[in-house]
Amino acid sequence: MLSMTPTSMDALIREADAALAALLSRTDATPDGPVAPGWDGGARVADVLAHLHGWHGLLLVWLDAEARGATPAFPADGYGWDRLADLNAALVAAHAHRPYAEVRALLAASHLEVIAALRGIDETSVFDPVARPWLGDQSLGDVAHECLGAHYAWGEGVLGTEGASSE
Repeated sequence: MLSMTPTSMDALIREADAALAALLSRTDATPDGPVAPGWDGGARVADVLAHLHGWHGLLLVWLDAEARGATPAFPADGYGWDRLADLNAALVAAHAHRPYAEVRALLAASHLEVIAALRGIDETSVFDPVARPWLGDQSLGDVAHECLGAHYAWGEGVLGTEGASSE
């Protein structure tokens, strides 16, 4: 599992890139491998990647809303944190018809899109826990870390039959 949230943009991105590379190396080796039964998000390796890609999309929606001066729906329109399982199921279902290679490409592309979006934000504000009241007491850096490097480590945990945790 990854450590606490990195405290600089370079460290956040370096950790995210390394964790994604490790995850994709593992999934590329066994794209039809098992997914731990403890995760209820889908039975395919591609479903795990779709889940991760979906959270990238959410992060990008939050950043877009904020850039327009709107308060982002956090975690998503129509979903509260009490419906996280429903949100996760919807994120996976959106890509259930896609083969592994296609979902992998979507994940890799959305990773780069998130990184580019983060690089366009003042670094000091990214790591300031009071800069974005819509995030409660979290900084954007905390949330980005959870959607990137920490989430990729979680993804590795649901592959195979050991180390599964639900989200």
